[in-house]
Amino acid sequence: MKNNVFLAFVVLIITIACIFPMSADTQASERAISDALGRELTIPAEITGVVSTAPPTTMTLYLIAPDLMLGWNSELTPLQKKYIPKQYQSIPVVGGWFGKTDGNFETFIKLNPDIILEGRTITGDPVDVNAVEERQSQFGDIPLITVQDTANISGYAKSISFIGDVLNKKEKSDALVAYYQTALKTVKDIVSNIPEGEKIKVYYAEGPDGLATDPSGSQHAMLIDYCGGKNVAETTITPGYGMTPVSLEQVLSWNPEVIIASDSKFASSVLTDPLWKDVPAVQSGRVYGVPVSPFSWFDRPPGTNQIPGLYWMLHTLYPEKFSTEQLKEKITEFYSSFYGVEVSATELDGLISDVPVYE
Repeated sequence: MKNNVFLAFVVLIITIACIFPMSADTQASERAISDALGRELTIPAEITGVVSTAPPTTMTLYLIAPDLMLGWNSELTPLQKKYIPKQYQSIPVVGGWFGKTDGNFETFIKLNPDIILEGRTITGDPVDVNAVEERQSQFGDIPLITVQDTANISGYAKSISFIGDVLNKKEKSDALVAYYQTALKTVKDIVSNIPEGEKIKVYYAEGPDGLATDPSGSQHAMLIDYCGGKNVAETTITPGYGMTPVSLEQVLSWNPEVIIASDSKFASSVLTDPLWKDVPAVQSGRVYGVPVSPFSWFDRPPGTNQIPGLYWMLHTLYPEKFSTEQLKEKITEFYSSFYGVEVSATELDGLISDVPVYE
């Protein structure tokens, strides 16, 4: 009798094990991925919290999965908050490793993220894997996942899809890739029909006096070239943060037909500045401040936040080829789908005015 009871118990245990295998539970709680540097990592199957070490990757994270974000890299400005839903404005600031900023490992660890994203390869250049592994050792058991090409205007699709896959947000990342690829194709189709000799000459004016710039080839001025402009700056590329100093005499000699200004005050004042009166762009009134709310459409950081800037730059340079109404439609769609805000007609007019007005 006892043997029969024991045998029945064993059969029951085996049956339960077959239906609910322990190994399957363990495997379901984790999964293996390969990051941008080919490092094999094990991450939780379900991601509930993420932090990024640099703004370009943080921007992509925000566009795909703001509900999973645990930290911003810097304080949000009032302009940024205008188009960021309130529930995301209170996310803590964690800093990071970008530009002139050095992060703090403990600050990141205290947030208890499931994973940490790092855009260590944003320029596509080779990166020392040992340096990444050293940072990984500081984060302990929290997987540090490198992301590539977050600062290449024509190469965002790979990083968007990668982050979407890692975060189990494929539907949202696929939608962002679709919008982005449509923008790239729209721009490419139009620009391909513009003869080289008819391309608009553009000067990118940076800083409060407009006398810093980034020439063709810089990651900070990519939109000019891609959208059919001819970057007139004949100067060296300043690595990293950019902003090569130039003189007004140089700008005058370059004869730009359009000025793209990073500083709205400069964009507002230069049209009446006697020192700039002989610049063709000033004479024709073709000076445009970059929209920066919630994030820049043009630069700083260079990243997926520039996607609406593809349409804006195309319209700015060639309004006869891409109309105001077309631009409004695309910007409204982007803000609704990816920033989670509905832009009113007045707000939209402010965003796309020559010098943006955020009302």
